[in-house]
Amino acid sequence: MTDTSRLRIVGRRVELDAELAQSLIARGITQLAVDSDQVRVCGEFTLPGGSVHIRCRELDGVEPVIDVSACTPPPPWSEAKAPNGTPRELDGQAGQDGVTGMHGGSIHIACQRIASPPRLLACGSPGGDSQGGGNGLKPTTPSANEGKFNKDKTGGTYGGKVLKKFGLSYFLSVAYGQKGHDGGKGGDGGPPGMPGRGGDGGRIEVTFGETSPAIDARVEPGMPGVSGAAGKGAGGGAAGPGGLHRLYRYEWLKKTFEVPMNSRRAEVAEARKAYKLSQRAAAGRAGAKGKDSTVQPKAKAGASGTARCQSTTPVDLAANFDADYLRKVTAWAEQALECTETESATTIARWALTLLDAGAAADEATTLRQALEQLLSRIEPSALEAEVLTS
Repeated sequence: MTDTSRLRIVGRRVELDAELAQSLIARGITQLAVDSDQVRVCGEFTLPGGSVHIRCRELDGVEPVIDVSACTPPPPWSEAKAPNGTPRELDGQAGQDGVTGMHGGSIHIACQRIASPPRLLACGSPGGDSQGGGNGLKPTTPSANEGKFNKDKTGGTYGGKVLKKFGLSYFLSVAYGQKGHDGGKGGDGGPPGMPGRGGDGGRIEVTFGETSPAIDARVEPGMPGVSGAAGKGAGGGAAGPGGLHRLYRYEWLKKTFEVPMNSRRAEVAEARKAYKLSQRAAAGRAGAKGKDSTVQPKAKAGASGTARCQSTTPVDLAANFDADYLRKVTAWAEQALECTETESATTIARWALTLLDAGAAADEATTLRQALEQLLSRIEPSALEAEVLTS
């Protein structure tokens, strides 16, 4: 199966710019190899987290930047904090972890000459921020029940008593309401998730033959993500009010009634005053407040990458150029000659011969050398003839 994430660009002159980079990203290409005689980098060429491998004779550009730094991955959550507590589970939920930062890509350049030193970036991305913890929920305190008389009206489910009885002609009693419920403990705040670790810096290796101005190469690690906010504890449930007492009265030749103690009937007011009755049973106690989460997890930065930019010996430089590349060089020299670019053809061919002299493509060196020397033999006599005619 073809790997559609890889692309090799081959040509005598290749230009890398932002438009090309965007096109590659749109096609899902993350690994780019360039074999060329002259590579020109115009502005910023950005391939996030990818790899760029360049082999050429000359590297040039206008404010050139090659950037394979990683992009921060999107968080796996959409809300800034986890869900709050629910009536069934009062504690706030724990936040989700941040994602680990992506690692920086790689840049490898092998060339004879760097005319315009590029800025090279292969930094790791920051780790993802973690999701904040959910807040606890304040519990709802259930209502207490009103007093409920027993069958003979002498008391009730939650207690009561006969206040006054006069033979069979008068009967007054109270059924107490249920004592108020205590408020429940508030839900605790949920802890935030663990932030993501920063991505590692990538790798940059630049090998060149001729001395070059300093190259700005950066392989910095990504910083860790930031922890989300800790969840807050909720207040405790309110003290539940006591249930209403109920009053029952039977009086001969008058209408019997049973009413709650907050009724506005005159008889209720009289009974409350005479027997020092309250409207309700005692209230419950307020619940304790839930705990705020104090967790603030911290992640680590990524590891630094490696960068090596140096002038090297002809032998070490030649090791980067195989027979396949040198066959292309021969074709580029032929192309230049066909375009009557004699000087360019000569420069290209002679550089290829220096690579062969330094040990490049040892298995096919003889064949490649013959082709290059034949090409030069077609150029140099013409140059001599032109010199004679000029004289």
